[in-house]
Amino acid sequence: MIRSCSILLPFLVMGVLLASARGGIPAPVNVETSLLSGTVESFLIENGTMEDGLSVLRRTNTTKILIGFEKIARRRDEKERVISLSVVNATVGEILNDLCRQDTDYTYELLGGSLIHVYPKNYQSDPTGLLSLRISRFSIAGKMLPAAIIQRIGELAPELASHMSNKRAAFYAQRGLAPTGSPGSIRSGNIDPQINLDLENMTVREILNAVVLYSKQLNNQTPPDWTGNKIPPTS
Repeated sequence: MIRSCSILLPFLVMGVLLASARGGIPAPVNVETSLLSGTVESFLIENGTMEDGLSVLRRTNTTKILIGFEKIARRRDEKERVISLSVVNATVGEILNDLCRQDTDYTYELLGGSLIHVYPKNYQSDPTGLLSLRISRFSIAGKMLPAAIIQRIGELAPELASHMSNKRAAFYAQRGLAPTGSPGSIRSGNIDPQINLDLENMTVREILNAVVLYSKQLNNQTPPDWTGNKIPPTS
């Protein structure tokens, strides 16, 4: 059943992104030399979900470890599997294998040599098909955080914005309700990087992947500020 835009958009963001995609970016990878062989000094999670575990892994190195997570679309009363893992001096690949052994509903692959894509084995993460919607052209130019692009993908991708607007209008019309207002304009700050992104004929899933990989490229190319800090790649 179609729900309102306010429900669809958070689902889209959560289903990805943490940002994610199957087959969006070709990635022949030598596992021995990839980020999967990088060492994590300490990893600990107790009675958490797969999403919790991936968040902990991401925080061990926010510059190098980029994760796209397609979360299983569960019923409200359906519980997620519980994960507990404590390891030291383990590789990223070993930790991912342990997480997937405990929650066998998920598996993973490496995209573009830089993006770890964790997705359901036999379950749907996108029952409404929003991530597979094809966008003829997606163009962003100006100062903006890559994370803001992901958060506002429902407005920035033209075909997706039109699709969700129509679904929202139909939802309210069926119930005799007045549509709510739009989220408003996207604000930018002085430290936001200059974005020049022009993509054609890609799915929403592939665009989100591309934004994550682009954020890593920006991180590599942008010098640190006067404090020596950089905005880490989004994930």
